[in-house]
Amino acid sequence: MEYFIEQYRAWMHDNIALTNAFSEESMRKMAIQMLLGKNYRLITEHNTKSKLTLTYLWLTDVINNAKNTFGTNWKTALAEDLNSIRHRTPEQNNLLFWLAGLTQKTSVNMGISKNDFATVIEELQTYIGDLLLHIDRYEDMDTAWLLMMAGSATLNIRGSDKSKVGKTLEGVFIRSILTILGLKEQENFWMNIDRDAEVDRETDCEIQTVRGRIRVEVGLISSGNQEVIEDKINRVGTNGVVLFDKVGQKTRIYETADRHRVRLIQIRNNQPLVEMYRHLQNLTTVNLNEPPELESDIINQVNALPSHIFEI
Repeated sequence: MEYFIEQYRAWMHDNIALTNAFSEESMRKMAIQMLLGKNYRLITEHNTKSKLTLTYLWLTDVINNAKNTFGTNWKTALAEDLNSIRHRTPEQNNLLFWLAGLTQKTSVNMGISKNDFATVIEELQTYIGDLLLHIDRYEDMDTAWLLMMAGSATLNIRGSDKSKVGKTLEGVFIRSILTILGLKEQENFWMNIDRDAEVDRETDCEIQTVRGRIRVEVGLISSGNQEVIEDKINRVGTNGVVLFDKVGQKTRIYETADRHRVRLIQIRNNQPLVEMYRHLQNLTTVNLNEPPELESDIINQVNALPSHIFEI
């Protein structure tokens, strides 16, 4: 069966490039948003919604073709056809999971192998069919199935984008701050330090100080995940820094940070560049540049940073 893979890839290449979350331009924009204390997610969301829109259209085309090719039994037949392909593309692999209303991670957690998918889909058809008969909407089975597949695709794409963009942006954000303050990578600060005999977990950044190094962690976490920030506080050590997006009003992370003598710097609605400067100015081995505070000056300084800071 034709899966329109090349068409789908062309759509992605020709359109996502306009809002590529990993381009230098996008990374600069997001760094500026964060240094201004604004919501960087507004930029990444354009990229994600573009991918989702094109994916929904691709799913519609594939399903319509499956109906024309296999008839009313298109769901099970499509799963069997996908399973028969020896070297599936990443798109076809995703499609097989989505057809069963799953993501790959969910499938692993449920202990479902790809060879089980035809059986899983047959059982799911029976279950959903009974449900729709009960509410007298059986004729809407295919519409409901498409929406279920779109829901799985949404979880897959959003989860992937969040992980990739978040980790990349954390590095860009730290490099931007420390470079603007006058520190040099591999001389005054180091990125992505592997665990060793002294520290048993990876560290986002380490900064040279008069008495050694301090650790820096970034957690681009919104208000519902304060336990992630708690974990980072426990990892950075005395005078370490944890930069985070924002947390809820009832959080107790500040009390935890005080006990561990860790500096917390909220990004949203704050001046993270100034906060970092105030914390580091009496610790580092070099005289720091005074940070810009006006929006126009911050934008100009970020735009003047070298390209390599924003390269993936």
